[in-house]
Amino acid sequence: MIQEGTLFTIQHWTVKPGKEEIFLEKWEKFVQWTLNNLRGARWVYMVQDQDQKNKFISFGPWESPESIAQWQQSPKFTSAFDEFRELCDEIQPGTMREVIHVRH
Repeated sequence: MIQEGTLFTIQHWTVKPGKEEIFLEKWEKFVQWTLNNLRGARWVYMVQDQDQKNKFISFGPWESPESIAQWQQSPKFTSAFDEFRELCDEIQPGTMREVIHVRH
């Protein structure tokens, strides 16, 4: 039986062509603010598609559903995502639960 695991937030980002650098700068500042000011976030990764350079996925684990809700309800989250929407053609956010974790 699979047991419930860590919660992750995940976002798929399609950035407007030519806006990738400014998007990454703003995203990194927002993530630094998140890690420094809110409890519950552990770490965050951003990965970039190697064929379509304007496509990214960010993801990171959280301690609880409540910590995710606090983050998403913060004024800083709202203002940051307003800026991201101006830089992106599409943003697909989600919350996922770890179901299998394989280590070497």
